[in-house]
Order: sequence, then structure tokens, then C-alpha cells
Amino acid sequence: MIDLKKFAQAAMLALLTASFVIPTGAEAANSQQTSNTVAPSTTTQVANFSNLGKSNKTSSSGYFNVNTEGYVTVNVSQTHNSDTAYVLYAIVKDRPDGTTTSYGSANLDGNGSFSFTSSKPLPVGEYYIRYNSKRTGRTSGTISVTTP
Repeated sequence: MIDLKKFAQAAMLALLTASFVIPTGAEAANSQQTSNTVAPSTTTQVANFSNLGKSNKTSSSGYFNVNTEGYVTVNVSQTHNSDTAYVLYAIVKDRPDGTTTSYGSANLDGNGSFSFTSSKPLPVGEYYIRYNSKRTGRTSGTISVTTP
């Protein structure tokens, strides 16, 4: 009988120990896991311009879509034929009343590659880049946009 009593005590101790261990493992298996994954982004060329500033100082890119709200990065490559390029770029959205809303702009002074980011997250919608040469002569370049 003594051996049976010791066996019962050991079994009870094992059950109590298991009851503390198993729920913790089960809870971890059922808990939600979060991760800091970055949504894929898309880069699209929206303009390829030349002779900006000679006869026309202002132009607009093709439209691009933002399918997920977020910040947009504008990538510019610009050069001037005889001077330093100096161009104002603005991220623009047309409004139903015929006006526009700007979501950020940059005055880029120099020949080379530059980028800037929107001043606030862009809601889902259609946008374009308006660009205006501040120099006379011939400025040329490309504009691409990276959307979330």
C-alpha cells in the first residue's frame, strides 16, 4: 500500500506540473503573431522630357496611381545643356472642382539625380508630377515615382 500511495503522489505531482506547462505552450501556439513586413513598392517612370525651358517652362508628367495609402518618392534625373538645371517639381492631384492639391514639392538645383518624398501620405487615387524649369535654355531629364 505504501508503494501505491507514493505512486499516487508522484502521478498527482506530474499532473499538476503538466497543467502549468501545457497551457503556456498551447497559448503561445494560438496567439497571434505580428511582423514588421514592408509592403512591396512599385517604381514607374512617368516622364521623359527635353528642351524644358526653351519654349515651354512648365509641363506635367503622365498619371500614376496610388493603390495603397502612403508616402510617395519622386526620383529625378536632370541636366541642363549649358548651365545648372533648376527645376521645381510638385506632386499634384486634380480635384473635382477643377483645382489641384499639392502633396509636396522640391526645388532641385543641379545636374544629376535627386529624390524627394511627399509631405504627407497620399490617399488612394490618381496623381501626376508638375514640373517647371527656373532656367532658360534646355533642361532634360526623367521622372519616376515609387508608390507604396
